Amino acid sequence: MTTPRVLRVACCILAAALGVWWMASPALAHSRPLPDSSHYRSTITAIQPRVPGLALAVTGADGSLRLTNHTGRTVVVIGYTGEPYLRITPSGVDENVASLSSWLNGRLPQPPASQQVPQWRHVSDRPTFIWHDYRTHWMGLQRPPVVAADPHHPHKVLDWTVPLTVGGEPVAVKGSLNWTGLTGLSTLAIALIAVAGTVGVGLAVAMAVVVRKERAAERVPPEPIQVSD
Repeated sequence: MTTPRVLRVACCILAAALGVWWMASPALAHSRPLPDSSHYRSTITAIQPRVPGLALAVTGADGSLRLTNHTGRTVVVIGYTGEPYLRITPSGVDENVASLSSWLNGRLPQPPASQQVPQWRHVSDRPTFIWHDYRTHWMGLQRPPVVAADPHHPHKVLDWTVPLTVGGEPVAVKGSLNWTGLTGLSTLAIALIAVAGTVGVGLAVAMAVVVRKERAAERVPPEPIQVSD
């Protein structure tokens, strides 16, 4: 392979890599505004009023809520539309399958036909339950404005409240959702590094072929010239 041909191959590699990057750029730009759940942290800030024996925590990678009832009374978690969603007693947990929250949380195959009267289904013999509560999360399709403007620093996104009743008395579980900030390289920077690495490897291989061919040509002795009488 001659030097001009190697250079043409190297240019083709460079053009192909740049073409891949160019086609990927719109997708990367489109994906950047989407939320990244691993950078959100939900925390409980207060239980008002404090109730002895009532314990709540944010748990799991998805930020689920865990409630443990050692109050000796009935705790009812109020759902998204103000309906009774969970009933937690010293003998276990009942779920209202006529609650829209049960369906929205993925625990029912379809919305309940009627939500007027609670229909309790026993789901646990322990006074502890873990559920995914959308009120403690960012549910937008794009990042919050404060995060979109500066994703690399921590921000408070929102305050949330999950209402309960304990023995018929209202209790509010309050918390906040925060953005932890991006660390390391952005997706676009990683893509550019990958493209640069691909181009660099291609050029290095091409130049190595050139050097090897030229050295091989130098080692081959010229054929003797035949002189005829």
